[in-house]
Amino acid sequence: MIKKLIFLSSLIFTTQIMGHHSFAIYDFATRVPFDGVVDTIKFRNPHIEMTLKIINTEGQEEIIHFIEGAPANMMVRSGVRPAMMSPGTKLHAIGSPLIEDPTKYFLRSIRTEDGKEYAN
Repeated sequence: MIKKLIFLSSLIFTTQIMGHHSFAIYDFATRVPFDGVVDTIKFRNPHIEMTLKIINTEGQEEIIHFIEGAPANMMVRSGVRPAMMSPGTKLHAIGSPLIEDPTKYFLRSIRTEDGKEYAN
């Protein structure tokens, strides 16, 4: 009976531990700044996603993919609302690249034109 109880409790704790992933897939030592316009946004849990249109150093339009950011509820609690990041909104964003694909980023911080900031 005790062995069954220990086994069942270990299953419960194992599923809770596996419920979230590690952020070791990002190079958090690198912070890349971008100034652009929000192209798409998914302001939801478990993490927001966003694409940002920028003009690169060659003068070409480029889409930057922030495949992950903070949870939407965490951003709302810190004062960032979905309307502040709606498509067409100008933003300054900082991202840390995905190690396996450095064209995709974790959204570290944003600053809107009116100066509101969110940092992760």
